[in-house]
Amino acid sequence: MSQPQAWRVLKKRIVYEDRWVQVVLVDVLLPDGTPYTYTTLKRVPGAAVVAVNEEGFWLIQREYRHPLGRVIYQLPGGLVDEGETPLETARRELLEETGYVAARWSRLGVVEDNPGLIEGQTTLFLARDLRYHGPPRPERTETFDATWRSPTWIRERILAGEITDRVLLAAYAFLCPPPGTDLREKDEG
Repeated sequence: MSQPQAWRVLKKRIVYEDRWVQVVLVDVLLPDGTPYTYTTLKRVPGAAVVAVNEEGFWLIQREYRHPLGRVIYQLPGGLVDEGETPLETARRELLEETGYVAARWSRLGVVEDNPGLIEGQTTLFLARDLRYHGPPRPERTETFDATWRSPTWIRERILAGEITDRVLLAAYAFLCPPPGTDLREKDEG
């Protein structure tokens, strides 16, 4: 089997653009010399938060997601505003969506969002030492309920196919708690 090789980019053109995404058509030459037009969705980076309370429970949300036409489980998070770092976005989104602030933050890692189609990343953070600051202030397109769930409950919903959101799945994989693990004991480095 041959080694993967980069494609030679001949031309890029943006066919749609708004503040969140660009649709880009890219004319390339494949490694065998065949011309091909590839469609890419380029989006603003995102950030998401695993907020963990003193008991080791995670604050997860259920929100309607229009592209799917259904309500899904997910973590608090959103897109990085211009001039913000992913950590600043994570702090802002946690407050806006849940009303909580956190005293301790750790970066868990980065998730590529469907790299066969999308150029975009989500940075995941772990938030601890939470304090309720006041009622959530969601955007007008956001309606969700938030609830505290144990890692065991989350694992069971993943295995049952009820949790399918890539960010929540990645957060679970980053923290990788076997059943019965107490997240309060996780070393934050």
